Amino acid sequence: MKKSILLALTLISATAFIIYTCSSSGGKSNSLGTVQQQNSGGDLSTNSSATKTLLDATSDGGTMTFQNMGDTGWYPSLRDPSVGPCDYYNGTPSCFGTPMKCCKTKQVFANDSLSPWNEELIMSLRGPMIVQQIAVYQPSDPYSAVWQQTSFWDSKTPATLTGIVFVGDVKSTTGFDGIIGNKCIATVSTNKPFPCGPGSVPYCAASSTTQYYGWSGSKMFVLLAYMPHMSSTDIPAARHCNTTTTDNWYDAPWIGLSVGELVRADCAGQWGPCHCYARDQVNAGAVGDGCGQFNVFEIINDQGQYANLDVFSSNFFGYPYKGSWGPGCVSCSVAGMDPKVDLISTSTKTEAVTGAVGAFPTMPGAAFRRPATGYRFIVILLDVKTRQIQLAFIHPANVPSTVSAVLPGLPAQIARTTVDAMLTLRLPGPNSVGVIR
Repeated sequence: MKKSILLALTLISATAFIIYTCSSSGGKSNSLGTVQQQNSGGDLSTNSSATKTLLDATSDGGTMTFQNMGDTGWYPSLRDPSVGPCDYYNGTPSCFGTPMKCCKTKQVFANDSLSPWNEELIMSLRGPMIVQQIAVYQPSDPYSAVWQQTSFWDSKTPATLTGIVFVGDVKSTTGFDGIIGNKCIATVSTNKPFPCGPGSVPYCAASSTTQYYGWSGSKMFVLLAYMPHMSSTDIPAARHCNTTTTDNWYDAPWIGLSVGELVRADCAGQWGPCHCYARDQVNAGAVGDGCGQFNVFEIINDQGQYANLDVFSSNFFGYPYKGSWGPGCVSCSVAGMDPKVDLISTSTKTEAVTGAVGAFPTMPGAAFRRPATGYRFIVILLDVKTRQIQLAFIHPANVPSTVSAVLPGLPAQIARTTVDAMLTLRLPGPNSVGVIR
């Protein structure tokens, strides 16, 4: 894809999301508590909260590897206006017509060890999407021989949470059950409260709504999920937040990771006029050269030439890229494509021969296909030690033997060698497969 097209695609996506989340009322917000649970491992039976069985036709899987990630530099970080320092920005932008005090300083990064993706990151999930499991693994330090499971949730016990909290448009009275309706957004974080209020660093104003930390350092997110189209009946109509078809978010699922400060920014929720997303206070939505947001998997629906409801874009916004960087494919069509295809080559518009690899500024030449008919294990691995970010789609019935120590069982801990195996996995390709357990 030409760089000019990709840039336009990513800027449209980012700007549209900022406008939507700042202005949409969505569904009823809630905040779920945390109860400790012993992880019973992966369960590949029917998801009781969905209307379909777990497995569709077995697919080949796909991986996308980003190498040499991170850079030295800085972004504008919020500080308490009464404390400071406000040496980068000190003003009173309008928040829904009301002036608010905004104070920013330069947050400097002296090393390139995955920065800023080694910061505490919070996940966002936009529907339509059905999630069965979420697990997060982290090491005690970047060179630890063991990664512990620090967070876990399963839709079969929706109110039971281990080290994880869901807030936002989950539209459920019994806890987060894994169903995220059209244009609904669930924000996923650790269960550790962030002390917003006077003197907090980075700053967020005190409120009656509890804010939380994200996951810091190296981390591996594993989701068992799929994203049905709005034409299906897999998600009950009452669970959708909005069904208007003429905007940019209809039938457009998204999995994003944002620096925690960005999510906690204060202006009637988040994404107001005082945040770290860009250095330019006036044109923040169009630049995105600040603290960082990773649109890990995002369906683009701009009602125009960039729309593609079947293929994900994956792009980074932040200071290392002076804006946006990442692959996508607006012209990749899945019409008539074999159901086994999870990764599409952006040059041939057919199944990729093997996993895609890129290092800034060279993009991986591939894009992931939306899993619209059945679940995939979705892996997002951010590793400080090797400065790599690995993305993977793995069919539950086609788990490579090299990563069978983590999938599908999701044990309480995994060895560093398993993490390395996930980093070097290249799908599709000649990877041996295990069996469903």
